[in-house]
Amino acid sequence: MTHLIASLRIRALGVAVRLVPAPTPFMLTGPGSSIELARLIADRGARSVLVVTDQVLVELEVVTPVLNALKAAGLAVTVFSEVEPDPTIDIVMAGIEQLRASGATAVLAVGGGSPIDAAKAMIACHASGRRPQDLDGYFKVRAPVVPFFAVPTTAGSGSEVTVGAVVSDPGAGRKFTIVDNKLVPKAIALDPNLMVGLPPHVTAATGMDALTHAIESNLSTLATPATRALSVAAARAIFRDLPRACEDGRDIAARQSLAVASCLAGLAITRASIGYVHAIAHQLGPLYHLPHGYLNAILLPYVLDFYVDGAASRMAELARACGLGPSGENPASEDPRSLALSLVAAIRSLNASVGIPPTIEQIADADIPEIVRRALAEAHGTYPVPMYMSAADCATIVQRAAGRVMVAATDDRSRAPGARPEKEDI
Repeated sequence: MTHLIASLRIRALGVAVRLVPAPTPFMLTGPGSSIELARLIADRGARSVLVVTDQVLVELEVVTPVLNALKAAGLAVTVFSEVEPDPTIDIVMAGIEQLRASGATAVLAVGGGSPIDAAKAMIACHASGRRPQDLDGYFKVRAPVVPFFAVPTTAGSGSEVTVGAVVSDPGAGRKFTIVDNKLVPKAIALDPNLMVGLPPHVTAATGMDALTHAIESNLSTLATPATRALSVAAARAIFRDLPRACEDGRDIAARQSLAVASCLAGLAITRASIGYVHAIAHQLGPLYHLPHGYLNAILLPYVLDFYVDGAASRMAELARACGLGPSGENPASEDPRSLALSLVAAIRSLNASVGIPPTIEQIADADIPEIVRRALAEAHGTYPVPMYMSAADCATIVQRAAGRVMVAATDDRSRAPGARPEKEDI
C-alpha cells in the first residue's frame, strides 16, 4: 500500500494518454531525406526558418547541406547555434529571443536530443509567453506553436517524435520536462548521411539511450501491444546493428537501422513512458556533467537486476522477442527467470562490446542519499514502472553502479537488491 497514491496517479495518466493520443510526424527516411525536408518546409508555406543546432555541428559543417537546401528553396535562414548538451533555462531563453528577433515562420532543429529539446522548449515558451520552468509538467502550452520540424543527427534520444522537452535547471541541480502534444514536429527526416561522422563513443551512448527507451517502455505498466511491437523492433535492431555502427561509422545501412530504431523507441515512450533508469540518470547528469545516454547504458542492467524477481515474465517475453537465451535461441520451454537473466547479460555484453564501462566512478558516497531522494520523487506517480523501489533498493542500485558494492555473477544471484520487492497493484 506504500505506493497506492503513485499507482492511482499512473492509472490516471494512462487514461489521459488513451484519451489524448500523441500525434505522429510525417517521416522522411533514407540518405538525403534532410534535403527533401528542407523543400517540404518551403512547400508548407514557410517564408523564413530559424535553425536550432549546436556549434560543433556548425563547425563540422554537418548542418551546411541542410542550410543550403533551405536557402535554395527560397527560405530566409537564421541560425541559433548556442545549444549545449543538456540545454539550460538560460540557453532556452536566449533561443526565444533569437526566435522573436528573426520573425521566423518555422523552426527546424538539426542535432541530437539537446538541440531538438531546446527547440521544443523555445517554441513552447514563445507561444505561451512564459519561462521554461513555468511549463514544467503536462499540457501547459495553451497557444499554437510555430510550425516545427526536426532532423536528428544522433540515433538515441528519439526526441524527434516525443511530446517532451527536457530542460536543465543548474541552480536547482535538476532536470525537468515540458510535456505537450504541440511539441511533436510536423515532419522529420531520418538521414543517415548526417550521422556518419559520429565518433564511436557518441554512437555507443546514443544507441544505448535508445535501447533504454525500448526496454523501459516495453516493461511499462502502460505498454500496449502496439507500443510493445515498436519497442521490440527497436531493441532487436540495436542489439544487431549498434556494434556494426561503432566499428564502422560509415556503415550507412547500420546508421539507417539505428535511426529508425531510435525513432520507434521514441514513439514507444511517448505512449508508454520511461522508468527508474531515467529517473536516476536525470539526477546524475547535472551533478557530474556526464552524457545522458552513457548514464542510461550503465544504469540499465542494474535496474533490470532489481526487476528479475518481480517482473521476470515480462522481461522473458522481451528476451524471447529479441532472440536471446543461454543458447542464443529463444526456446519457449526456457523458464522466465533464466530468460530474464539472459536479457540483463546481453545488455552488459553489448555495453562492453561498444566500450561503455560497467560503473560510474564519479558518484560520491555523500551524494547518494540526495540522488535517491530526487530519483524516487521523480519516478513515483510519474513513471509506470513494473515494480516499485524503496529508498534502500535505489541506494543499493546507485552504489552498485558506482562500483561500491560487488555484483555477484548474474546466474548465481539469489535475488534483486534490497528488501522484498513490492509489486505494483495493476
